[in-house]
Amino acid sequence: MTAVRLVLRGLWLGLLLLGHGLFWLVGWLVLLVTLRGKARRQAWFAARFTALLVAMGATFIKVGQIMSTRPDLLPPHVISALTRLQDDVGPFAYRHVERAFVADFGAPPDQVLARFDRAPLASASVAQVHRGQTKDGREVAIKVRRPGLPHVVKFDLTLMRSVAWLLGLIPPIRLFAPVESVDEFGRAVAAQIDFTREAGNNRRFAANFAGDRDVRFPGLVDELCSAQVLTMEFIDGVKVLDGPRQYGLDPARLARIGFRTLLKMAFADGFVHADLHPGNILVDRAGTVIIIDLGLTAELDDHHRRHFAEFFAAWAAADGVAMARVTRILSPTKVVRDPAAFERDFCVFAEKYKGKALGEVSGGRVALDALNVLRKHRVRANPTLTMCNVAIALTEGIGKQLDPSLDLMREALPFFAGLVAPTSSPPRRP
Repeated sequence: MTAVRLVLRGLWLGLLLLGHGLFWLVGWLVLLVTLRGKARRQAWFAARFTALLVAMGATFIKVGQIMSTRPDLLPPHVISALTRLQDDVGPFAYRHVERAFVADFGAPPDQVLARFDRAPLASASVAQVHRGQTKDGREVAIKVRRPGLPHVVKFDLTLMRSVAWLLGLIPPIRLFAPVESVDEFGRAVAAQIDFTREAGNNRRFAANFAGDRDVRFPGLVDELCSAQVLTMEFIDGVKVLDGPRQYGLDPARLARIGFRTLLKMAFADGFVHADLHPGNILVDRAGTVIIIDLGLTAELDDHHRRHFAEFFAAWAAADGVAMARVTRILSPTKVVRDPAAFERDFCVFAEKYKGKALGEVSGGRVALDALNVLRKHRVRANPTLTMCNVAIALTEGIGKQLDPSLDLMREALPFFAGLVAPTSSPPRRP
């Protein structure tokens, strides 16, 4: 991207911010008169914020999607709007696809592959997907990155970091470490636009689940993978929620597979798919679950996995003090302004679930309630564990739609018990 284009993009983003800012101001005045109730006003502003991210382009859409995994930083009405953030963008011209192939593989798609469908199957802010066939007869999906995207992302992140630095001068906002948060989001976006990273994630997940007959990941065509092109097997399947209706599959079995897959990722492997929404979990006619779109991941070392398990073990024992202690250990800053109040809120949190059977409790709800306590006390949550918490909530939500009787917490407790230090009390419910 030339310097002139960067300047023009900066001006365009400035105009968008100005236009949306004026629209918000007018809207706020109108809402004060026409809309009664704080909740309705919050929903309106959250929707406008989402619309602004879409208008600002790929970087901001991706950052918005990643922000939706951070309920410790943003209020629930904003998180709710961001989880519905749509990533449908018009396709780019075939000549850009051809340039990417020539640059990386020395020839255009029509020569590299036996067949290449020029009309894309899908188009999003980062890439578009085409269908094709390799010369040895394999049906493949080819993901091609948007032209010039790394330069746009680099410019946008520099702009965001500058704004975050200014916001960090405001004491209440400084507690949330805006510059560090932008850097964190930036690393996640950079990983998602470098397809060599996604290919590496794919291989690692495939190795972790090599002996599992129920779960697999798309096979890669290694010689046709690069930073801007990712070629993988074409998956002939449907979204997992549609599997029972379209293929007559057992929904309870699919739900158990989903639960077990997430628990293995988090507590056995320490390598988690951090974007497990229903569109990224497919199933074929044989009932095999295929997990796709592997660009966004979270990695937990032994320390994080052990303390993550200790938190849920403390919850199972209704020990709010232990929950507060573990949460503080896991916080990047480990700073709590009022430790006594922090402990009291976790004790109240523990009492909320005391005496309830495991089947009555949502594991995702437990995790998100804990994040709300952190947000109240302006304690920075560990971003990796926050992404894992959101993955738990998403997977549990999908599983409950398939089989409401399945119990994620009961399934998870053996994993927790295996990681908690022997000196700790065993998980139990009062």
